Amino acid sequence: MPKTLHVVSLGDSLAYGAGDESGEGIAGRLDDELRAHGITTVRTVNLGVNGAQTADVLSRLKQDRVRKSIASADAIILSVGANDLFRSPHSREEIMRAPEAVAERILGRIETIVAEIHAINPRARVLMLGGYNPVPRHEWAALINQYLGVWDQLLTARFADDPRVAIVKMYDIVTPQRLSRYDSFHPGSEAYREAARRIAAMLVAELRVA
Repeated sequence: MPKTLHVVSLGDSLAYGAGDESGEGIAGRLDDELRAHGITTVRTVNLGVNGAQTADVLSRLKQDRVRKSIASADAIILSVGANDLFRSPHSREEIMRAPEAVAERILGRIETIVAEIHAINPRARVLMLGGYNPVPRHEWAALINQYLGVWDQLLTARFADDPRVAIVKMYDIVTPQRLSRYDSFHPGSEAYREAARRIAAMLVAELRVA
């Protein structure tokens, strides 16, 4: 197993670490978690941007600085798609009418993002964050939870044949009690810590097999 690991966090506010009361997010916490597994040198680059949608990530993948970071990475943590699903009233209304059609369209754009990452760096692992419900007390919370379950299934199925991609479950980590004290929407410190722990364990397990 390698003693040095370079990890890039790419995508939206979850990749950035919004809501973490410590300011560390997943990227900032991976150092300690990976060192606990015996990886002595960890370098993390945070390329997350609050509010980013799939189109924004595709645009960023054309930037030299972003491409250089990805080209040298051993793993990329990717969080994208949630803002496409829920940010605009139009998309929310469309989800109610044709949820799977909306998901398939967004998954197609995520597939394009992953293909571009593979083209930049064919050897890097891509760990994609699954969905969680940021509004557990909303009147439609049960429906949102149901839809997010479908989303995770479709996301997993879409990349089932790609050995370089793994889905990181988030719904059991970001519980109502672990939402941020700042905005009660993004994960709080404890949730980010658990996510970093899960990601570190997945990375180390894959590295041992590789």
